[in-house]
Amino acid sequence: MANPALTSHHVNYLIWRYLQESGHGEAAVTLQRAWNRDPQTLPFAPYIRTHALVSLVQKGLQYHELEQSLDKEGNTVPYEPSDYFFGPKPFDPEQQPQGPSEASVRADQLPVSPTGKIAQDGVVTNGHSTAELAAPQNVTISRKDDRAEANGDEAAMDVDSTNGIPTESKPDITESPSQGETATLDGDGDVNMGIRPALQDQEPTAAPTFTLTDGQSVGVQITPAKAADLSPDTAIIDVAGEDHVTTTIWRPQDPTVVVAAGDTFCNLYKLSSGAEPVQEKLVENKGDNVLVSAVAWDPLGQKLAVATYNDMRGSITMYDVAGNAVDLLPEVPRMISGLKWAESGSQLILVASDSKMSELVLWDDSLRPEEFPPPQIVDDSVFDVSWLGRTQAFACGGMSVYQCDVDSSIHLSKTFSGGDPEQPWTFIRCANPGPSPVAVAASSSSASLWVPTHDIRLDDAHDGHITAIQLKPNPSEQPNQSLILASSSTDDTIKLWHIDLESRSFECIHRLSLGQSLPVLAGCFSPDGYAVAAASKDSLAIWNAQRGGPAMATWKSSSAEHKDSKEEEGPTVNGHNGTLEDAQDRSLTWDTDGKKLAFGFGNQLAIINLQR
Repeated sequence: MANPALTSHHVNYLIWRYLQESGHGEAAVTLQRAWNRDPQTLPFAPYIRTHALVSLVQKGLQYHELEQSLDKEGNTVPYEPSDYFFGPKPFDPEQQPQGPSEASVRADQLPVSPTGKIAQDGVVTNGHSTAELAAPQNVTISRKDDRAEANGDEAAMDVDSTNGIPTESKPDITESPSQGETATLDGDGDVNMGIRPALQDQEPTAAPTFTLTDGQSVGVQITPAKAADLSPDTAIIDVAGEDHVTTTIWRPQDPTVVVAAGDTFCNLYKLSSGAEPVQEKLVENKGDNVLVSAVAWDPLGQKLAVATYNDMRGSITMYDVAGNAVDLLPEVPRMISGLKWAESGSQLILVASDSKMSELVLWDDSLRPEEFPPPQIVDDSVFDVSWLGRTQAFACGGMSVYQCDVDSSIHLSKTFSGGDPEQPWTFIRCANPGPSPVAVAASSSSASLWVPTHDIRLDDAHDGHITAIQLKPNPSEQPNQSLILASSSTDDTIKLWHIDLESRSFECIHRLSLGQSLPVLAGCFSPDGYAVAAASKDSLAIWNAQRGGPAMATWKSSSAEHKDSKEEEGPTVNGHNGTLEDAQDRSLTWDTDGKKLAFGFGNQLAIINLQR
């Protein structure tokens, strides 16, 4: 059966894969957003092997050479340099214009990895040495690990030959092979084309390997690019006076509106290019002991729910995008420590807690009843809640994780018990990657990770307190996707874990660090899952979530000496829904488009523009 006609989707997919495999991650994402949000769903994607574009081009060069070396009658004719596909002129990359200087690297140039230099032992023209060509010889090639992630860089791009003509003599080229591994050639002469990339933990960056010497290509090791400095594209807003920013949230589907909140204030900011943001004060400190305890946008961005606490009672006010109060919900006789909207729809879960018990309450904003439906009582503190679809939710606190069903009210369906009451489960995240739901919990103080739905547990995941967890987003909502969890810690690291439900294990695939003595106080994936960001006291970094390795971009406050009243060492426990003394609250959130970060640190808010 003949191959199907070549379409632009085939070509775009090969280019997209090539950009990823060669380390040009930002270019790959730009192509993906302009062409296809999820190229892996294309029907031919599973059949494309590693480095397919390079192999295809090599075969095309071989065919071009064969075509030029035969006349119309099929007789052999000399193959002259003028017949080379790329022309006879030697290519010297050292004479080519270089990229922008370090001082001129901006966020919209995130980051392009430079390729290795070409060794100058001999002149290379169109993949051929200018020396006299000899008869083909058998070639044995040793190579680096064939995985797509090696030392934080892309794997070597191996090709079988250059225009199909090896040289008579080859220089000595030394590479560091993986453990006992040598290259394998398929029937067409392609190196390691049957081996797919796999994830691996971060290792120290290796030196680049010089390649394409005297006509024989042996692979390209991409050197890491210098991290882009995002400081020039950052706006700093003084927010809180003497208070502390604990929450930053973007309005859904709107990168121009962001909310910053702390214990005694809640402000809404409307951003515009080249102008000062317009501030709307929703709650401010007037000396009346009103505390802001939770903040959350509805999924459409039409209402902002702000929970306050005063005189032993909790209340919720709804605001529109202009900052006008449009609704007031019934009061509850305890502090509202958490607000979680369903990802779609109008339902909102309230967590009302005191030191002895908690209530989980459902509010349906489309019905707006006169009073709340009967609550689900939990005889313990509840620190976090996470929706799973529209009919299920998970909560955690104390020794347990609670699975709840949601219809016209919320009610407990299952309790998973495990842990130490002195080291409570403080974070919960959910996903539905297959036939059964998955809930992942974390204990800040014991640095433990737990998947109670599948009885998977990992103790001592970090050497410090866990400060945040998040599951990698799956925008395409494809089933059977790999579960990747990011966990941040005061041990100066953010770790990315692959959760294998079949083997019931956690595998650390990346260990990323902001630097020594820089505890990671907040971490989150970009909305498309491409990047992961982590923040410390007054700095942050962004990495490629798949490749790991060196940071793609960094940011640091110009006032590095800035100190706030809560800088003493201490764990962060769920800044939205629960706190411990001396908590170092830092809030880091992406806008819906993944082009801006809002970073709340101390009494300031940084709006970091990744693409101007």
